[in-house]
Amino acid sequence: MKTSYLGLLPLAAMLFAPVAAHAMPVSTLTGERPLVISHRGASGYLPEESVQSYQLAMRMGADYIEGDVYLTADNKAVMLHDGTLNATTNVVAFAATHPEIAALRSSNGTYDVRKFTLAQLEQLSVTCRNANGYCTDKTYFNPAISYSFTSYDAFLDLAYNHFLETGVAIGVFPEAKQSGLEVAEAILAGLTNAKYNGYFTTAGRALTQSFNAAQVEYLNANSSIPVSYLGVCPTTAAGAAAVAAIADGIGPSAGQLSAACVQAAHDAGMTVTPYTFLNNPASYEAAYNLGVDGVFTNYPDIAVTVRDQVFGPATPVPEPHSLALLGLGLAGIVGLKKRKQA
Repeated sequence: MKTSYLGLLPLAAMLFAPVAAHAMPVSTLTGERPLVISHRGASGYLPEESVQSYQLAMRMGADYIEGDVYLTADNKAVMLHDGTLNATTNVVAFAATHPEIAALRSSNGTYDVRKFTLAQLEQLSVTCRNANGYCTDKTYFNPAISYSFTSYDAFLDLAYNHFLETGVAIGVFPEAKQSGLEVAEAILAGLTNAKYNGYFTTAGRALTQSFNAAQVEYLNANSSIPVSYLGVCPTTAAGAAAVAAIADGIGPSAGQLSAACVQAAHDAGMTVTPYTFLNNPASYEAAYNLGVDGVFTNYPDIAVTVRDQVFGPATPVPEPHSLALLGLGLAGIVGLKKRKQA
């Protein structure tokens, strides 16, 4: 099987016993090994959407770093899952000694990201969400560190600079989390910024996504970068065809995932990348055996380890010497997108 993934040896490569022998998994749409997509970075270990969480995910061998995009009061794109800052930053404690920040508090006690400027947000630290599956494993967590807030520009810089410094390509998978088309416009503007020298517009190095049909349609119509429609899992040819009219892939929840959904999506030319997998190795094996094209995971090292157990270790790929020589596993879907548009 042809393999075009590039990545570092996962940090937890020896943590799990080999999976039991089984039949060859159903093929992915592209015929490649499934992608490991780090969900908000390595968010099972470090504060989600922090610079350090994204960096750890890359070290663990993730193929893509994923994050959620909002716009600030000064129209800057930033990486946050929630529209409010209370659950994932130190904003409450910070506001106690910064009256200009306290003045931004809403009547219900929350701090809305859209009331903050980028400069104000960058004064905050990112903290662990008090929820299962986020910062659950403290192996890499250091309470003495101030975990850094990530702007969208910084998110893209992490992937691009990683390639420049190591020759290893990491893709990005931004999600339009805030409602409205402005955030979709900001996502595309970042990916096509001239400072990246075409890195993210080269096949396979960027994917986009949304739960909102209007945003999916906008991203599909205004870019050759593949877009995934989240939260849908059609099981019939007609249902899959309707989704394929506006999207190149689907991102169902792990609970929605089924063999019928994967087959219907693949028959319609769409990839399937379910969310969100945690620290249960068996759940990854089950998904891989269904033929999914990738998994969103809070624990990218576990996803990589189980993938190697199911498919065998990746074939080494020579270090590229130019952007033109490099592609990631979903590069094939770009060709499908172009054919759909023709």
